[in-house]
Amino acid sequence: MMSRGLVSMVILLLSVRVTDGEDLPVTCVFSEDCVLPCSFQPASDEVIHWIKQVDIPVHSYYYSTDQLEQQNQQYRQRTSLFYEQIPKGDASLLLKNVTVQDQGKYKCYTSTVKGNQESFVYIIMNAPVRSVDIHLSDDILTCSSTGIYPEPKLTWSTHPPSESSQNSTRTKKNGQGLYDITSTKPFIRDRTNICTVTSGKTEKTATLRQQAPVHSSPSSEVSIPCNDSQSDLTSNITWRFNQNVTILTLTYTNDKYQMQVEDHWKEQVQNVSDSVSLRLHRITMNHQGNYSCELTTDRDTHLVLTFLEITPDKRISSGNIAGGVTGGVTGGVTGGVLLVAVAVAVAVWSIYKRRCKKNPKAETPVVSWTILCIKYFPCLSFCIFAYFWHCYQILYQNRILHKGNLSEQ
Repeated sequence: MMSRGLVSMVILLLSVRVTDGEDLPVTCVFSEDCVLPCSFQPASDEVIHWIKQVDIPVHSYYYSTDQLEQQNQQYRQRTSLFYEQIPKGDASLLLKNVTVQDQGKYKCYTSTVKGNQESFVYIIMNAPVRSVDIHLSDDILTCSSTGIYPEPKLTWSTHPPSESSQNSTRTKKNGQGLYDITSTKPFIRDRTNICTVTSGKTEKTATLRQQAPVHSSPSSEVSIPCNDSQSDLTSNITWRFNQNVTILTLTYTNDKYQMQVEDHWKEQVQNVSDSVSLRLHRITMNHQGNYSCELTTDRDTHLVLTFLEITPDKRISSGNIAGGVTGGVTGGVTGGVLLVAVAVAVAVWSIYKRRCKKNPKAETPVVSWTILCIKYFPCLSFCIFAYFWHCYQILYQNRILHKGNLSEQ
């Protein structure tokens, strides 16, 4: 048997040896485990060395155990062999929690009493597009996706097609060597706005469109439609208020939906229809705003925006306005007229008493009062009559308006 020092020297010599060979491409997913395949003719006294790019020790095995004294720090506690399979000629390496820095060429060297051989594996790093987020604010669309490798591309389109508008796209690397991409463009209201992010062989899409507003009144019930023809029955669905406050989520599991309503919306959420429309009741003016229905599949995200406009009930509105105007005007004028009428009554009463003393057989009190008012206060008498006639007209018109509102409903 060779001594350990001699074996270490052999490892060093092997690490600088370059052998022509065809690379086997292996795609590894970022942060997941990856297997690098390697096989040899089974025999005793197995020696296995995994080396990256000629001279970086990754994993060594001989004397029927791991020999990791020379292992590069980058691979500490991240490598292992399939030990039960080694006697069968399997020298495959398990690389855990793959990073961008692991990408590159690896050599698998094996030796037994029958001889030695080597093969090459090339790791292709992949961090697929997992999701695409789309957001609308002040008529500007923002589309973004994070944690991608290799460098992604982002494209905008509309349905139906329209002339391309100017957009601004920015790509940057994060601390893990992955790419984040963000793009903005003006919102096109009469189209479905589509954002597509592509990296390698993976592609994901997010769409956003705005529906016609829905109108309602306080304390009433309202149904807000989702209406996305591109959705399917396996979509996960999220309803949000003003795009950032979650109302409820519908998760598709075991061939059915599980609904979770947020605590602060339980009083307003009545249910969700089969067509995914959101039904609310007991709403107030505070619930006016944009409601978004987000449908998410493995490949796409579809966002539908609907503005809920809440206005006071017509009967309450017209009644309050008419009552307020009539009460304000009529009440103010009535108070003034009554004060004048009292003053006139006192004056007329004084004149009447004096006439009665001079002529005890004067006309009856009603006739006398009427004659005295017309004789001494003709203008005021006419004004009082006109005022009460005007009040009658206002009350009559309000009565007709109230009947009209009731008939509309």
